Amino acid sequence: MRELEAGNAQQRALQKEQQASRNRVHEAAIGDSYEIERDWRQARIGIEVKAIQDKMDRELEESPFSYTPSDFHALVHTATRGGDIPALLVAPFVRDNLSGQENTDGPHSFRVAIRRKWLQSPWSNDLVSLDGALKRPLIATDVDIFHIQKALHDLPVILIYGEVQSSSRVWPALCAWNIVDSPDLRSVQVNFPPVALPPASPQSSHNSDSILAFEDELGGSTAITAGLIAEWFHLVRHGRIPRLHTLIPAALEAERRVIAAGLAASFDVALERNRVDVVSARLGQARVYLDAGLREQAISAASQALIAAESSEDQVPTHSIRQLAQILDSLGLTEEARRARIALESVARRAILRNFGWGNQ
Repeated sequence: MRELEAGNAQQRALQKEQQASRNRVHEAAIGDSYEIERDWRQARIGIEVKAIQDKMDRELEESPFSYTPSDFHALVHTATRGGDIPALLVAPFVRDNLSGQENTDGPHSFRVAIRRKWLQSPWSNDLVSLDGALKRPLIATDVDIFHIQKALHDLPVILIYGEVQSSSRVWPALCAWNIVDSPDLRSVQVNFPPVALPPASPQSSHNSDSILAFEDELGGSTAITAGLIAEWFHLVRHGRIPRLHTLIPAALEAERRVIAAGLAASFDVALERNRVDVVSARLGQARVYLDAGLREQAISAASQALIAAESSEDQVPTHSIRQLAQILDSLGLTEEARRARIALESVARRAILRNFGWGNQ
């Protein structure tokens, strides 16, 4: 019996040792499987991270701006106080006789002239200039503009860019978006007429002066156009009365008239967006036309303002009617000015009656 029990005990010990051995083999297999899976997971993560990093590097390298789209948006959002004022971006002009790398390396044509002319203009505070935000010319013009618009999709932006054809002709252009909150006017595209570029001749100081004069003229025209679009923004968004036509040099008479027509049109947009009432809109148009010396247009707008003031059932601001009477006087329309003063008395009388609770008698 003792020998049988000893044999059974030895058999049980042997079975325990075999089971322990099998457990150690199983645990080792599990450990090896975990390590293999861990190594594979780390390798896969490394591959994915590398792919994402390579994609970001390619996007940054090909992008016209030196930031990721989210960083670029954050920069412009902060500079414009959340879109309270438009941003002005200037891209160096691309030259069609240079390679992509040569255009990227520079020199970056016309950027300095455009920026300096804008900063020197009396209306420079109407936009936030972000010079340097675009690192290179818009070589792939339409695609580059698409990337900029996509990154700044909800912010008001005016972008100036252009192309130099065969080093002899310049095609300036301007693109703006989110200037007017209207489904029909989400984006504005201005293509300036092509301008002949003076031939380069380093030996001639006269030629150098011609090129500088050309760049100054280009900078001046783009500054005026950007200022006009900014006026639209500030009138429609904030109700600010346009003033650009009074700030440009008096010698630019033709430009003043063109700008006056553009500013007058902005009042129609502001009226449509309920930023101003009809009397104020027509009065503003009359004032702009009168400042620019467009007498017939001023008379037409002032007459429309008078009719609106006389027929309006809403409360018309008394200061608007008072200004209308002054404009009619300055236009030599004595009878119309008298009618405006009668309308002013009627509006003032109704206001006093309402203040005393006597209705609209």
